[in-house]
Amino acid sequence: MRYTNFYPSSGLYHVSIPMLMGTRLDALLFGDDREMLENVWNNAEAELKRIEKMLNRFDKESEVAKVNVAAQRSSVRVSDELWSILLDCRRYYELTDGYFDITLSDFEKIIFMEEAHCILFDKDDLMLDFGGYAKGYAMKCVRKHFDGAGIVRALVNFGNSAALALGTHPFGDSWRIGVEDPYNKTVLTEIALCDDFMSVSGNMPSNMQHIVNPKTAGFIHGNRLVVVVSDDPAGAEVLTTAWIASGEEHEPKWMGRFNLKNTYKIR
Repeated sequence: MRYTNFYPSSGLYHVSIPMLMGTRLDALLFGDDREMLENVWNNAEAELKRIEKMLNRFDKESEVAKVNVAAQRSSVRVSDELWSILLDCRRYYELTDGYFDITLSDFEKIIFMEEAHCILFDKDDLMLDFGGYAKGYAMKCVRKHFDGAGIVRALVNFGNSAALALGTHPFGDSWRIGVEDPYNKTVLTEIALCDDFMSVSGNMPSNMQHIVNPKTAGFIHGNRLVVVVSDDPAGAEVLTTAWIASGEEHEPKWMGRFNLKNTYKIR
């Protein structure tokens, strides 16, 4: 059940949603005007749901699901927003030496028709999957929305796997987010965030086969966890996925290509 409350003494607006973009979401916004904060969050939540609707390949009515079917047979014109996302993902594919791949197997089999904003799959059973990108992109859009509304102190936390922190905690110099070991429910480390985005990627005991190495098209096995902190939400989300797939040997090279504050290879 969706929960919201406003605490006048601290100027805190709190919202909790049990399931959004595949996980629990909690958000804290600070200000003196409850109605303004509520409107800002409602618009941000609508944006999150819109992005989820567009990029969720498991929803048959989403744009991505329809493209996945149609692009098998002929070229498909995509929306301007999805075209921009595809170009962004192509750039990340190149920056990560192919370890971030929204097809999970062969990105270079997507034929881009630049002038028409169309794509075509040049391989049977190819599909687009934005699982390692969507939350970062969504947080990037939410941050722009907050900035436009004058929100300078806020925390949006997707189940500690993705968190956007603006400003600082009211009683500290940062927002501190605990990173939990999914295997024994202990806190492995605590990350201090201030105008940052944190992305966490790794295997879960309940789902040991959800991250794919695009070089082998096989699942990543084992107890592995990576945390990336950056002011670029999409880039941080991409890198956690790519590092889990590739291992550590690419870190020095990739660090020079992305605007990163910290990386934490916890396991």
